[in-house]
Amino acid sequence: MNDKIETEDITKWLSRIEPALENISPLSEKGEGVIENARAYVSDCKHFLEKENLVLAFECMVHAWAILETARELGAVEFEDNKTL
Repeated sequence: MNDKIETEDITKWLSRIEPALENISPLSEKGEGVIENARAYVSDCKHFLEKENLVLAFECMVHAWAILETARELGAVEFEDNKTL
């Protein structure tokens, strides 16, 4: 097991979450807020990645995924392809 975060780990997940955010629909007003929040975390991830702060970049990515997955499970959002996450 590797205990070091690599840039490739983060860029791999960025390449998966960005299309997911393009194919997401809010099912309520709360869903709209969730999508906005996840996009903000992705933006923060990119910022920290540029600053080479890989720990914060990775944390932001994890938060974005967690928010989207929880929102989907609670019925606040839906993805065009439910296999996206």
